[in-house]
Amino acid sequence: MEMEGSIEEFSVPEVVQFLSLHEADGVLLMKSMREEVSFGLKKGKIAAAAYKGEDFFHSINEYIIRIGKVSEEELMGCTERAKELDLSVFQVLLQEDKIRAGDLREIISFKIQEIMDEVLTWKTGKYSFDAGKVLYRHSTVSVELDPNTLVMEGMRRIDEWPQIRSVLPDDNVTLLGRERPEITVELGDKERKILEKFSDGIIVGELVKTVGLGKFQTYNAVYKLIEIGLLERVEEGVKETEIEVDERIIRKYSIPFKAIFKKVLLIGFILFNLFFFVRFKLDKLEDFISSVKNVVQRVDKY
Repeated sequence: MEMEGSIEEFSVPEVVQFLSLHEADGVLLMKSMREEVSFGLKKGKIAAAAYKGEDFFHSINEYIIRIGKVSEEELMGCTERAKELDLSVFQVLLQEDKIRAGDLREIISFKIQEIMDEVLTWKTGKYSFDAGKVLYRHSTVSVELDPNTLVMEGMRRIDEWPQIRSVLPDDNVTLLGRERPEITVELGDKERKILEKFSDGIIVGELVKTVGLGKFQTYNAVYKLIEIGLLERVEEGVKETEIEVDERIIRKYSIPFKAIFKKVLLIGFILFNLFFFVRFKLDKLEDFISSVKNVVQRVDKY
């Protein structure tokens, strides 16, 4: 079954659900601008995914390191041995018990969902389906995910994005910790993981890179931590410097010199005019007193 078309006419969910309904085997390729996504299908289930384009996703290798399953040195060593043995690095990781098959399946499933989340935001683009083709022919660990479940979860996340974006509009939002949360609640695993990697002054984009939860889940967890009062964002337009003293951060906000100068100028103008007003009145008062004295002196002569 070969098929191709445009996303404008046949949306991403419709394409995926159509292939799932017909239990298709092959590779679905989607292109939009400079991005390209491939989904490998097996009897209508999504078994693999690949992304090419801007540096948006981490590779599975990077993700394994970031979530702490293996160290960078261990992965490099396994990569070298994989080349010598003509195996995939994942086969070596499994053989040497560096990672469990269940953990690897969970990571692959997570990456497939992350790619699905991204492609569901596309409004324009082309798609094509190559029946019988296999995306990763020598895959060590296989997964079979229901496309409808992936789409529903992706759409749910898309619905939540506007609310999250109203607080965290982009990756450059700077975050600070708060010592006194507004309410006390039990934190989930994702929120605790954010706090483990958190440091005052870190930006959201850096957390996305280091925490290993993916973009949506990182943003969502940070949003929840702001809502419960454990984190706060630095508002735009406020210039601040940070001085670390005894492991605490003292924030000093920039002084509004222009506003102060205007106030000083206004006060000076008022005082200047008040001085001349009082001086003028005093001069008149002295003339009046002098006249009274003259009158008194004349009266005394008589």
